[in-house]
Amino acid sequence: MLERLKRTYFAVFREYPPLLNLAVITLASQLAFGLLNFYALPVYLVQDLGVSGLALGAASTTFLAIEMVLKLPMGRLSDRVGRKPLIMLGPLLVCLNPTLIVSLPARVWALVFPLRAVDGAGAAALWPPLYAMVGDLVRDRSRATAMAVVHTVYIAALGLAAVVGSLSAHFAHSDRFPFYLASGLLALSGLVAHFGLPQTRGYAGEPHTEISPLGGAMEPEPAPPPAAARAAPYPVALILLMGLLMTMGLLMLSNFLILYAKVELGMTTLHIGVLLAVFGAPMVLLGLPLGRLSDRWGKARAVRFAVVVSAIMMWLMPFPRTVVTFALVGAPLVLSQILGMPAWLGLVSQLAPTSRRGGIMGLVATAEGIGAAAAPLLGGVLWDISPPYIFFGSAAVLTLAAVVALFTLRREPPGMSAP
Repeated sequence: MLERLKRTYFAVFREYPPLLNLAVITLASQLAFGLLNFYALPVYLVQDLGVSGLALGAASTTFLAIEMVLKLPMGRLSDRVGRKPLIMLGPLLVCLNPTLIVSLPARVWALVFPLRAVDGAGAAALWPPLYAMVGDLVRDRSRATAMAVVHTVYIAALGLAAVVGSLSAHFAHSDRFPFYLASGLLALSGLVAHFGLPQTRGYAGEPHTEISPLGGAMEPEPAPPPAAARAAPYPVALILLMGLLMTMGLLMLSNFLILYAKVELGMTTLHIGVLLAVFGAPMVLLGLPLGRLSDRWGKARAVRFAVVVSAIMMWLMPFPRTVVTFALVGAPLVLSQILGMPAWLGLVSQLAPTSRRGGIMGLVATAEGIGAAAAPLLGGVLWDISPPYIFFGSAAVLTLAAVVALFTLRREPPGMSAP
């Protein structure tokens, strides 16, 4: 039993030691950004300075928009200069910004906007190179497992952000302390990158299916495999469409799910907290096992299965009228995402050749950013029509993604099991 647990949760770190440092960087950085976005800035700007909710939203949009615009160029830059410099400099260059924000005199609070723009640039410099480095360091047979590590830590950091912010402010007796904590976490992230990440660009000679912006073949990697093994490229337009649809379908609910639970299901705050814990625990506990399943099963097959299950369960989500039935319908949806998202990230990483992996990851992240930006607007329109419509809208988008996946993600790239 103990040996099985070690193989499931620790073997990947023994085989790829830098992956643990990447997980630490992901946790520290995303917790810092989450502290700012979900706790520190809302409390400071709205409660302490009395600015409007519109101004708060505009500050968050500034961060997200700059991050989205710069992800592609930062990913491409990492192909030229290497992953480590950007993963290190992204957090270090913005680590003082949280402290500067909370130190601004109230009369010049609008300087938050340029500081948030710089934060967005720092985030853009961090994430595409970090995910590309996972692809560089980890062989195809373990790539979904490795992506599951980073993805699970990323999601856990988002969930912890508000809790850590409220607790740290409570025990420090200051709403400013979360800003200082965010600065420290970003500095820690940059230092771990400097001392704990290698300069390597990947395993020379590992086979990859190659994609280009026109859907054709790129120049081959060193020691390329036989042509027959490389003859299953997915056009990049397909990858961008899938990323946009999956992100839009899921994030359409992000601003309204808590409201739906309160307004439509009559859940108390305690019920919602318990429900989030019930949904969150499997993401932490099952992330690595399901990532390993994706590697054994085949990443394309795992993506197809996950998006189909997600679409079906999303169509059913408006019908439960109790906490228990809502949780029972939601559980397969959550599990499908735990299986599908690391497989998707691993698939995208595997399709990109090492020399252009950062650019491809940045391009996909940009498409996902467009979906993330459009999703709350569409969700808001549907909510105003009728709250259950947010699920139907999400289900329609995920169904389209499922159709695209079923008819196009049919062949496994080299290094993956056949469907």
